Amino acid sequence: MKKTKKNKLPSDVYSVDFELEYGSATIEMHKDSINEKDKVLIIDDLIATGGTAEAAAKLIKISKGQVAGFIFVINLFDLRGSDNLISKNYKVENLIEFPGH
Repeated sequence: MKKTKKNKLPSDVYSVDFELEYGSATIEMHKDSINEKDKVLIIDDLIATGGTAEAAAKLIKISKGQVAGFIFVINLFDLRGSDNLISKNYKVENLIEFPGH
């Protein structure tokens, strides 16, 4: 699954709106990207508040897939995005930790 901006994909999509630290955004995914019961590992370069990660998880759930876990290269730990995902019983791995301010 590749996240993309709103109205950029050529086929039927699922869309999820979410909040960012500085505004709001929408990510979309083709409806046929994930099959029912597929297990999906979400990998991203950075987690701050976790809004994008949660939106990606929602897209997978809408598709009837399962979130296997998250891997982030950088965790801005002061912004608590990883902690938020862990509190929702997701598996999370972070490679590097930095303060978020």
